[in-house]
Amino acid sequence: MFYVVAYDMPDTRRRTKLFKAMKGFGRHTQFSVFECELNTKGLERMVKKITSLIEPSEDNIKVYTLCKSCLGVVRVLGTAKLTRKPETLIV
Repeated sequence: MFYVVAYDMPDTRRRTKLFKAMKGFGRHTQFSVFECELNTKGLERMVKKITSLIEPSEDNIKVYTLCKSCLGVVRVLGTAKLTRKPETLIV
């Protein structure tokens, strides 16, 4: 599945730690936004890592799930690019 993770964190230290951790799960595409293509275990690991780094009473993290059919209707404008890996085609 394809996930978009967006976060808003007032603490620079926690935000930097989350940014570094998220690099292991997906691609940084915009300020405080990552695009991740993960299986169920990868998603669980990512959520566990995020949970360990945030302060729930102060930080705002959203994980959006995009199914394959939803990816087909994503509008990408300007210089933006959807960073989804190309599908493997075996003939």
